[in-house]
Amino acid sequence: MKYTIIILMLIFNSCTDMLINDETYKSVNLKGGSWIEFQSADIQDYLNNNFTLQLWISGNTNSSNNAKTLLSILNDNDNSIIFGLFRNTSIDNSLDIYLPNGDIETISNDNLNWSQISFNLITITSESLNDGSGDSTIKVFINDAEVFQSQPINFNIGDNNLIIGGRVNTSQTYADNFWIGLIDEIRLWDYPLTTDEISFHMNNPTKLNVSSGCSDSQYNNLTSCEEAGETWSGIYSDDRLDNLVGLWRFNYNSPQYNILDESCTELNLDSGVSDDSECNDINGVIYTLPGYSVQFSKLGF
Repeated sequence: MKYTIIILMLIFNSCTDMLINDETYKSVNLKGGSWIEFQSADIQDYLNNNFTLQLWISGNTNSSNNAKTLLSILNDNDNSIIFGLFRNTSIDNSLDIYLPNGDIETISNDNLNWSQISFNLITITSESLNDGSGDSTIKVFINDAEVFQSQPINFNIGDNNLIIGGRVNTSQTYADNFWIGLIDEIRLWDYPLTTDEISFHMNNPTKLNVSSGCSDSQYNNLTSCEEAGETWSGIYSDDRLDNLVGLWRFNYNSPQYNILDESCTELNLDSGVSDDSECNDINGVIYTLPGYSVQFSKLGF
C-alpha cells in the first residue's frame, strides 16, 4: 500500500458505457483507480450509533494481488484504518475485516467468488450496548448468514469520510487498493436489522421491507410471503422504512458522478413524509484518478 498525491477527475460520459434504447443502468462498474465517497458530516451521526450498512456487490477477474477495498474509513491524521472490509489476497472466497480496536479478522464463505461477476449481499450491523459504555457489537453477514460478531468495541468514525471501493483518506492525499467489480445497490439504516430482516432482503432483493400484506407471525419462519400463499400488496411497513436514511440504487438513465440518495423519495411515497426537513439526502460522489475510468452497467441482481 503506497501514498499517492491525487489529482481528482470526476467521471463523465467519456468514461461510461453508452445507453441502448430506453434501458436504464442497474449498477456501477469500478475498474480500479476509482471510488464512491460520502462526507462525514452527512453520515457520522448514523455510523456512530446503531446502524446497518448493506451493499449488493460483485467482484470481477483481476490478476493484481492488492487487497481490494470493499469499504474503508481512515483516520485522516495517520491513514490508519478505523474500519474496513477488504478482499483477502490469498483466499478468493474471503474478506478481511479491519476493526476499530486494531484487530483484523478473516472470514470465508462458499458463496463468495471475487474472480467472477456474481452479486452477494454484504451487511454490516452495529448495535450499541445498554451498559452506558458507548461500545457496540459489530456483525457481518454474507447474504443471509452471519459470519462474524465482534467483542464490544468503540465505533467512532470522527470527521472521516466513508469510502466505498477504495482505501482513501478524507483529505484525498492517499489512495490505494481499489475495488474491481460492480456495485448494484447500497442501503443505510439507523437501526441494526435483525437476522430475519436481512434474510428477507437476501431473498427479496428489490424489496425494502416486508409487505403489509404478509403476516408477521408467518414471516418469521419464511423466506417470502409467497410461501405463505400470500401476495405482495406493493405497500411496505412504515415502521422499518422510517429507519431508512440512505438508499443508492444506481438506476440512472444516463451516466453521472453524483450518486443521489433515494431514501427520502421512498419515504415520501410510502411513509407519508411531507416535510422535507424530516428527511435529509445523503449524496455521494464518484471520483477517479487520471487514466482510470468508471462504467455504468445494465448487470444487476
